[in-house]
Amino acid sequence: MSEVQVALLLSLSCVAALAAFGVAPYRDEFAGRVRRGAAALLLIAILAVTVFLPLATFEGGDVLEPDTIWFPMVFAGHLLLVLFLAAWWRLRGDISLRRFLHLLPSNLTAKFAQGAAAGLIGWAAAVTITGAAASALAYGSAAAEPAGLPPIMVWMAELPLLHKLAIICAAMTVEEAFFRGFLQPRVGLILSSLLFACSHFSYGLPFMIVGVLVISIVLGTTFKRTGDLLPCIVAHGVFDAVQLLIVLPLAVKSWTAGLA
Repeated sequence: MSEVQVALLLSLSCVAALAAFGVAPYRDEFAGRVRRGAAALLLIAILAVTVFLPLATFEGGDVLEPDTIWFPMVFAGHLLLVLFLAAWWRLRGDISLRRFLHLLPSNLTAKFAQGAAAGLIGWAAAVTITGAAASALAYGSAAAEPAGLPPIMVWMAELPLLHKLAIICAAMTVEEAFFRGFLQPRVGLILSSLLFACSHFSYGLPFMIVGVLVISIVLGTTFKRTGDLLPCIVAHGVFDAVQLLIVLPLAVKSWTAGLA
């Protein structure tokens, strides 16, 4: 069975399991067999490609190979998410785009402040918990995660500043629109956070997934408390900016110096 087939099977199983527990947004939000069927297929397809394919390909290596990357292809997953959200919204046709994305028009300054605080708190929590998990495994087992960074991480650390900013902007807006704005109201905070973590397995660092799950729970909690996507977008941007602009280059520099 190919990795794509595994991803499709996992996605279909996830959607079917949710339906068994009464969670079926394609049924609840649409009338008529054609619209419901189209929505169900859209949901299965987007989860397969953006969530379960990185998980299915994890042991086989990075989904993105640095030597063959054409930079715009980094945004292929984000483009698919945008197309999915647009298609779902148009299929519904009974809600404004602002309400669909949970973007409230008031108190913008307060929302930016909430988002910045959530991003910094989430980053600190992610680093602390990831470090504790790594230390516990290293202490309790000789099979700690091997030293070194996956090639894709080194490639990202060496990108020009404008490329990094483009990645941050795409991730903070599109990923939050899908995982928080779309998935969380429909499947809940915990499952949407788990799916968010699964979507990041392509980076090749198991312990990174712990940090991704932690920040996702912080973002989901922020969304649950505010009911607004904007603080989550800002928080996601703060987290990614610290990681991509500061932490990752320092990690690569330290690792390279260690090899030297």
